[in-house]
Amino acid sequence: MAMDNNELNLAEVIEKYPDVPRFIILKLDLQLRGVKLTDRALEAVQDDRYRHSGISLYGTEADKASPKAAPGPAILRDGTTVVYTPGNESEDSYVIDNVDGKFLILDGEAQIEEVDFSPRPAYYGKKTSRGVPMESVANARPQRLDITPYRYCHFWDTGHQCKYCGFFTDLREQRQVGGAQLIKVLDPEDAYETVKEALKEPGRFSQIYLTAGTDYGGPKPFDNEVGRYIEVLQAIGRNFKSRRFPSQLMAPAYSKAQLRRLHDETGLVSYCPDIEVLDESLFKWICPGKEKWFGRDYWVRGALDAVDIFGWGNVYSNIVAGVETAQPHGFKAIDEALKSNLEGCEFFARHGVQVLAVVWKPWKSSAFRGQKQPPLEYYVRLIKGFHDIKRAYGLTPDSDDYKHCGNHGDSDLARLD
Repeated sequence: MAMDNNELNLAEVIEKYPDVPRFIILKLDLQLRGVKLTDRALEAVQDDRYRHSGISLYGTEADKASPKAAPGPAILRDGTTVVYTPGNESEDSYVIDNVDGKFLILDGEAQIEEVDFSPRPAYYGKKTSRGVPMESVANARPQRLDITPYRYCHFWDTGHQCKYCGFFTDLREQRQVGGAQLIKVLDPEDAYETVKEALKEPGRFSQIYLTAGTDYGGPKPFDNEVGRYIEVLQAIGRNFKSRRFPSQLMAPAYSKAQLRRLHDETGLVSYCPDIEVLDESLFKWICPGKEKWFGRDYWVRGALDAVDIFGWGNVYSNIVAGVETAQPHGFKAIDEALKSNLEGCEFFARHGVQVLAVVWKPWKSSAFRGQKQPPLEYYVRLIKGFHDIKRAYGLTPDSDDYKHCGNHGDSDLARLD
């Protein structure tokens, strides 16, 4: 995308869109430009109140960003959560410093806002009966447990990984990161014990979320992956008295028979097959692995079929917002990209599927490294449009709201409804 010298900065966007809370606009800009901590701030988050894990669940270059533990998600003064990953900063990134015991967001010399971080959960630092660090089993967001049963994506084996992706790039076997052990395949008992321990912290967690790298192996494609998810969900479910428990699975599009198994054999509540790119031709270019297994129509049908099983509004999909402008084949004009995304969101909403947006960050280990992102104003217009469409169809992002995920500006807007 060509450089536009008329792009609005943060203050100008906030002034132009007074109906969008300034904290949500700031969140989008933090995700868009990236965040880096000063040495003083990094030292401050080693305190037991803040210290999260020295690892991520994804196997990215962020795992190697610092030998010190990273903090959890940032929390703005109105409670807005900002999920960001260290290790992909640029010269234009915002800076978080610690001054007189307070964390401050800086843009150059200008102080933008005060910020805090999600507190360290009580189960961190403990191990399962097999000796596996619990923080490597489940990563904590403010109110959600993130569990990754399989930490490798086989799209990378054949060079068919999504072109924006920098995840699951180097974990073919288990390895040590930050003093903790990352294991390629999660043992279901480790998941059970970790969730059991995490639930001892009163009121802390209200959802369990699973995702993993893609594994298309099995008697039928994706059977191995579906079976693995079922085993882990069944183990987690032993912690609950009720048949179903607050949970979401972000995974590939599956056949209706596989979806029926996931629903009937586990306590899973919501399902999220990520379409990633709504434009048909760009989907084929940007997501070659998903195109190979088994094309855009299959991924769309997987989401629509899931509504018959999980119910209206309990099926989600995500787009990597902005990647549709990647060059040389992406949209050249912002209005064209916006039109494509809003039309796609409306199509899914008519069928009871909620499409959400995450901000595209060109990972250094991805094929799109160095690409220019769309301007902040584009993201504000996009989340406004997505929110208005879902509200018109009576869809509320209960499984992906600001409390559970914190990664979507459009679901943050649902707080205003």
